[in-house]
Amino acid sequence: MDAPARPDRKSRPIGDITLSYVERHPELRGRGKTLFLSHATGFHARVWDPVIARLPPVHSICVDLRGHGHSSGGPFDHWQIIGQDLAALFDTLDLRNLVAIGHSISGHALTQATSLSPDRVAALMLIDPVIMDPAFYEVGARIMLAAGPHPAAQRKRAFTGPAEMFARFRDRSPYALFTPEALHAYCDHALRPDGKGGLTLACAPETEAATYAAAFSNPGIFDHVTRVACPVRVLRSDPFDLKTMHDFTRSPTWPGLAAAFAHGTDIHRPDLTHFMPMQDPDFVAAEIARAAGLAA
Repeated sequence: MDAPARPDRKSRPIGDITLSYVERHPELRGRGKTLFLSHATGFHARVWDPVIARLPPVHSICVDLRGHGHSSGGPFDHWQIIGQDLAALFDTLDLRNLVAIGHSISGHALTQATSLSPDRVAALMLIDPVIMDPAFYEVGARIMLAAGPHPAAQRKRAFTGPAEMFARFRDRSPYALFTPEALHAYCDHALRPDGKGGLTLACAPETEAATYAAAFSNPGIFDHVTRVACPVRVLRSDPFDLKTMHDFTRSPTWPGLAAAFAHGTDIHRPDLTHFMPMQDPDFVAAEIARAAGLAA
């Protein structure tokens, strides 16, 4: 397996924040599809490294969501803002002919961004997106409100370095599901200086907790689903219910989601989990290649 092309770290102001992203093969921009990859809550752009390593050379952009990685911004209380951020980045970078690939919260956000910028997205791939059964939203929001602060706010934030992170996480759920390569891709880029001589999580626990707490904030996502006209592939594992919604290995994706798109394809992988890009990067890379028309 070849190493991915060297990623160039760049950033752009979007409203009152700055979104950071890594770009590979800029020389191929406009010579075929551009891949736009966006990560799950608590992660960052470089978690896509193992997937990209399995693809042929292609122009790609991997973004850090607000409050994650190298992007600025703190906790937010409505998921609509993430879709707006990504649509604004499409416009700011004048991206076209995109295959937009979103995992978890980013599947939700890229559905909205595609609806807002339909001329920029040629195909959409949603990897276990957090677009839940429509019946869950009202009751789920009440459950979250009654539950109080999300436990993610209490997670360990200070580490001596990536090696300590890797050792701490490798036998813990859900990280034990990751390939060693994928866990390294996460840990190696998950920390930033804390201003006191140490290292801290780039996605602050408060931001991660607020993101989870707002998971039911945007039932309006279904209006965007109905407006997406491009081909959509929905990759999903076995679904959760409201009793198991804190089991992060289960799928939050509504099983009827693909059928709700004008041109949706459902790809059900009950043998995998919500973390399929980290659990099986070969499978995810093959699906991306298929969606983008890339040579095997």
